[in-house]
Amino acid sequence: RRVHGGVSQQFNDFAILLSQSSLKMPSAFDTDIDDIEDLVNGMYLDNADSGSISLPDSRHDRELPAMVPQKAKLIASSRIREKTRQQKFALSEEVVGDVPGTQKIYVKTYGCSHNMSDSEYMMGQLSAYGYSFTEDAEEADVCLINSCTVKNPSQDSFIGMVERAKLKDKPVVVAGCVPQGDRNLKGLEDVSIIGVQQIDRVVEVVEETLKGNKVRLLSKNRLPRLDLPKIRKNPLVEIIPISTGCLGSCTYCKTRHARGKLGSYEVQTIVDRAKQAAEEGVKEVWLTSEDTGAYGRDIETDLPALLRAILEVLPPDVMLRVGMTNPPFILEHLQAIAHILNHPQVFAFLHIPVQSGSNDVLLKMNREYTREEFCQVADFLKAHVPDVCIATDIICGFPTETNEDFEQTLSLVRQYRFSVMNISQFYPRPGTPAAKMKRVDTKEVKRRSTELTKLFESYSCYDDMKGRVEKVWITEHEDAEHTVGHTKSYVKVLIPRDDALLGKSTFVKIVDTAKWHVVGEIVKPDSTCNSAPSKCQCSSKKAELGSEPLLVELPQPSLMSNWKLVVSGAAVAMASMLIYSSAPQ
Repeated sequence: RRVHGGVSQQFNDFAILLSQSSLKMPSAFDTDIDDIEDLVNGMYLDNADSGSISLPDSRHDRELPAMVPQKAKLIASSRIREKTRQQKFALSEEVVGDVPGTQKIYVKTYGCSHNMSDSEYMMGQLSAYGYSFTEDAEEADVCLINSCTVKNPSQDSFIGMVERAKLKDKPVVVAGCVPQGDRNLKGLEDVSIIGVQQIDRVVEVVEETLKGNKVRLLSKNRLPRLDLPKIRKNPLVEIIPISTGCLGSCTYCKTRHARGKLGSYEVQTIVDRAKQAAEEGVKEVWLTSEDTGAYGRDIETDLPALLRAILEVLPPDVMLRVGMTNPPFILEHLQAIAHILNHPQVFAFLHIPVQSGSNDVLLKMNREYTREEFCQVADFLKAHVPDVCIATDIICGFPTETNEDFEQTLSLVRQYRFSVMNISQFYPRPGTPAAKMKRVDTKEVKRRSTELTKLFESYSCYDDMKGRVEKVWITEHEDAEHTVGHTKSYVKVLIPRDDALLGKSTFVKIVDTAKWHVVGEIVKPDSTCNSAPSKCQCSSKKAELGSEPLLVELPQPSLMSNWKLVVSGAAVAMASMLIYSSAPQ
């Protein structure tokens, strides 16, 4: 093992003899290394004498049978004695960077919250081993780039960053869905690759890459552990992947190629991670997956069972946010999901991509639901979860989409006036069925995207919040002037910056609204609340709401689909508690 640039006499003997033998050590960008073990287990010479040689920089302190005969060692020793003597005392600060775990790493992440979680896990392991991080790629010793394959622009940006790093002679490790979905992609021939299910081996990959080796770990036969070290982008937010892959087969999607079939973590594994995160001071837990609604189908459980188990262990001041779910699977759990979204510790927020308002287009996308089924989900949640926020995604210009099809999408947006909507133009992803379909003219795709964007920007969803008092959970700063929080419906709230509020909840009066957020002021800045609504003792704050006492007559479970509960302001939180405690399991 190297220590501050010095190399053991034994390894020098071995290295020089290898250079004279028929065995060639892997060099930078020489050949693919399909696994770290290939670098070790492939180094054998015939007729080796007994003894052992320690492989330098091995994390596992593995020992191999002697690969060099004793006679050869004696012949070589005279040649290396003088060089070893010269190197023995050549220790200086200039070579400290050669010691594994002392280098700086630049990390860039593209894509979804699942990718963000993967990067946090990789950074945690690298930090635990001694590596440090820099936000300046110029001063980094190696670049770690985590990619997204959903859209062409994000993939193009990723490839561009890889090329820029290589031009500056920076060792590069790439991760994420792009290399996993297409390992032979042009531009990735001479970089190391770590697959989406191999992130717990990132230290080994970085070590070998810094030595000049090219490593490729792309097998998908297991789930990475959830109890690994982690560096959170936001120390107050824990992102937990509950599964990887999906059960869908959308004709336009490349993610299935990368993440594979559905693989769910056991309920207890996720619960343990959530509990550990809360003990570490986290105030929000986000559950992420390619499709949270499909969770558990491969291990004989389901999403509602998981959510109930997590809520049993979360402290009262920690909130839970459920990630993206597709309509087909959430349909089976509508009443249970509505019940859970009303829990005082669960944000009344759900991301349900519709992609198109046309049944013909949905059929060609192979989305496995109809417009009517999406509306069934949205209508039920809006009726049974006060002020619920339903976010969605829409693709403009999918192959064969007609003007009539697009008009149906516009009518769906007018109907629901989504407060959060991700609008994308269709991009053909290589290897997908949709890439072979006849495309809509590019100018027409842009026109439709522009028209949909104008429709989305034409309405405001938050005007009715002005003057209301809302309970807000605060987790980050927007800039030097604003602190950021979210309401129970996950509406973004900007308040005057106050570092003391981070990780706490408080009551805020909404004084202004905008398209993407609202602006508020603390009702009583000298008093913050860390309790769930069911345990809150802030009677003075409740009195300031200026509303009549909240009286709610709950119906019988069989009549759940025929009633609506209307409340206002911060009373939503207390109403949520009442609904959750009375609704059927």
